[in-house]
Amino acid sequence: MSFGTRSLPPLGAPPVRSLLRSPKGLATALTVLLGVCAATRTLMLAAGLNRYEALGGAVDPEPSWRLFSMAMSLALLVMVPTAVVFIVWFHRVRVNAGVFAPELFRRGAGWAIGIWFIPFVGWTVLAHGIATRMWTASAPKPPRGAGASVSPVPVTAWSGAFGAAMLLSLASNRIGDKALTEAGLRDAVLVGMASDLVYAVAAGLAVVFVRRLSAMQSRA
Repeated sequence: MSFGTRSLPPLGAPPVRSLLRSPKGLATALTVLLGVCAATRTLMLAAGLNRYEALGGAVDPEPSWRLFSMAMSLALLVMVPTAVVFIVWFHRVRVNAGVFAPELFRRGAGWAIGIWFIPFVGWTVLAHGIATRMWTASAPKPPRGAGASVSPVPVTAWSGAFGAAMLLSLASNRIGDKALTEAGLRDAVLVGMASDLVYAVAAGLAVVFVRRLSAMQSRA
């Protein structure tokens, strides 16, 4: 796979429409998977609350830990196929966007896959940049003299929530690693609960982003 600069067609040449492939099937699969992700994160939130109470002595710690471990296992189990399908969809819509407006992209479509192997920066800053360009390339062009095209708020909302959830998750792990008391562990669980809540919100916002972008490309 090459992540080099995209080779543009000669000036005046028609776009390579044969490269276009509908993302609707992948978008439907992602909608289901992201919904399950949101459900597992909600379960993680409930298990975290139970764990928080157990650390304070309010409930039996052994069942609480089993519930927390089960919820975490389910969340990780769902996250893997969701991530794979999301990356495949992200690459598909990037290829389509490159046909619609190749001038918006400085690098090849392979970067739509490659950025996901760059922790945090690739998942947030680079993903947001590519997603914004894909959105602009795919949005219906307004008539001359009309206002702006389709608002890119779904892109910013999804990437912002996803980045915030990751930061909260990292903070929870750091606090837990350094905790020497039950109070410190409870703080870690509390931040982890905030992370799970924001992850659930991010999954919902991702559904909006995926379906809106896929619909725009399917109408093109």
